[in-house]
Amino acid sequence: MKVEVFNAHNRHMILKHAFKENNVSRTCELFGISRTTFYNWNRAYQKYGIIGLKVKEPSKPKMPNKVNKAIECDILSYIERFPTDGPKRIYYELRTEGCDVGESGIYNVLRRHNLSTKAERIQYAKNKTHQFNAKQKKKVTLGFEITEESNVGALVIQRIDFMGTFEGIGKIYQYSLYDTYSKWALVKIYNKKQDINVWDYFELKLVYLMKTLNLNIDLLVTEKSKEFLPYFIKGDQHKEIVGNFFMNHRFVEPEKNSVLDAMNDFNEFLVREFYNKIGQAKHLDSFYKVERELHKYLRNYNFSIEISSGCNAGKTPAKVIFERAIQNNVEIDTLPLWILALIKPSTKRGNQNE
Repeated sequence: MKVEVFNAHNRHMILKHAFKENNVSRTCELFGISRTTFYNWNRAYQKYGIIGLKVKEPSKPKMPNKVNKAIECDILSYIERFPTDGPKRIYYELRTEGCDVGESGIYNVLRRHNLSTKAERIQYAKNKTHQFNAKQKKKVTLGFEITEESNVGALVIQRIDFMGTFEGIGKIYQYSLYDTYSKWALVKIYNKKQDINVWDYFELKLVYLMKTLNLNIDLLVTEKSKEFLPYFIKGDQHKEIVGNFFMNHRFVEPEKNSVLDAMNDFNEFLVREFYNKIGQAKHLDSFYKVERELHKYLRNYNFSIEISSGCNAGKTPAKVIFERAIQNNVEIDTLPLWILALIKPSTKRGNQNE
């Protein structure tokens, strides 16, 4: 008789029989069990009583190397961008981005998707690029154009970009807010993906500016990425902000020749005028120093550099913002001191992208 067929009551009776007869060996032979099994039952009975003799259901095996869907998507997304990297390189790169996954977990994902070899990963990346290009034919545009009749807040764009890895500094992720009418920009950089909290910064900076200068946002466009989506954000913070200020909010895919082109132009300008010069500036040897330098550069951009073309040519972004605040009957004397700097004349000329 197999050991598995004995229930708790049977096992208890076998134990009682052995101790009554005072012969464990004969009892084991009689019931067809080993002495090891008998003594295991006895220890369980002594410790837990008859409950310890119950037949235990086999537990599901733990899968320490199985990764969740979100991390699997991060791995596949990385392969699309860097198909020649192997599992070990993928592991180290994703760890620096705050992705909690082990090497064996990455191996399993690659094997499950038939991406174990470099050739397979390269072909996968090519197929994904082809699928993306096919989708590009169906462009999503909002049919929105900035004109002289537009105003501050007519179209504000927000997005997150990976700006690159810099020697001695590490990775830089950039969260940007950009008003397409005034060219006013707010930027916050991070060195870890998990530290990004876009709606906190949105409320801290842009909402504060809106309240202070009595400004409104008619259309807020967000480039669709998981950092913005409600599924990845605890609570309903973004819904509260959008609802409280009656914003028309839309998520859009990152496609070329769409409403996001204005943000693309701004980022190209920032890369050319700031990020490309980081390596030449020896004093910028830490993320903190780059963050401070970027803050100073953005202040100069908003307050001093004149817009080169369009309906606001010759004005600074700050000047455009302030003129709108005056139209909204904002009392100058009630403004914080730093905002009063908006009325100072521009001191530096430069070219800005539209």
